[in-house]
Amino acid sequence: MTTTAPTPPSRPSQLPPPAKDHYLNLGLTGANIMATRALSETEDRIKKATKYNAIVAIHGHVGLGKTFAVHTALRRHAPDTTVRLRFRQAANMSEVRGDLWRALGLPGTPPTSADDSGRQIKEALEDDPRVLLFDEAQWLSKTALEYIRDLWGDDAQRAPILLVGSGNLRQKILSCPGLHSRILDWYQFTPLTPTEVQSTIAAYHPIWSDTHPDLILYTDDHSGHGSFRNWAKITLLLHDALSDNPGLTLNRDLIRWVFSRLDSTQRLPPHRD
Repeated sequence: MTTTAPTPPSRPSQLPPPAKDHYLNLGLTGANIMATRALSETEDRIKKATKYNAIVAIHGHVGLGKTFAVHTALRRHAPDTTVRLRFRQAANMSEVRGDLWRALGLPGTPPTSADDSGRQIKEALEDDPRVLLFDEAQWLSKTALEYIRDLWGDDAQRAPILLVGSGNLRQKILSCPGLHSRILDWYQFTPLTPTEVQSTIAAYHPIWSDTHPDLILYTDDHSGHGSFRNWAKITLLLHDALSDNPGLTLNRDLIRWVFSRLDSTQRLPPHRD
């Protein structure tokens, strides 16, 4: 008589629910997940990482949808195996190892010895493969980045590793030649182009579905700047204004009113890479 090995229980996902992602996390009813080029490129990198147990880096300015795209792709390809880590600025190595220990579900408290805790973390990754997501990785120190390289291991290649961040993440990685040389693939987020804005924003929320393309471009030129985070704030302010005042019409005057509610630096001419 043959017996079938029991299926191991599924672990709770460490990824936040979609409604908690940045540009959907403002309580904006009716906002849609948009299949942008950046989302497709991010998903391709994550598929490569999980296929080859590789390290990939995803970087770019704030507000362009990096974390959203990474979470969306991981929900599709590694919903139950992703270990999500996010550290404060200049976290010390005890914090890095301790957070890894807890995120991997290892029992008890981490050993005080760096060698002992590091060895057990490596063994846990070899016994139960995971995808390691380091979000806001620009806050990691050079020592922490070198530790991540060692954790991955040249021969072992213990886990796919995703380094996601803004600001000087690329420069920090470049300062670690050993890590830099081992990154399989990179993707840099850039603002939506005017063509992408026209096709994407019209489908992002019902407010924009029948809006003239020129008004969408006007809004982007003056305040959206190809940033989903900017567009989420603009859309939320418009949504509330139109809901509270049914007689209002979406036009340039209303858009200018929204501009007046935003920080003046957001109304500067756009900077496109």
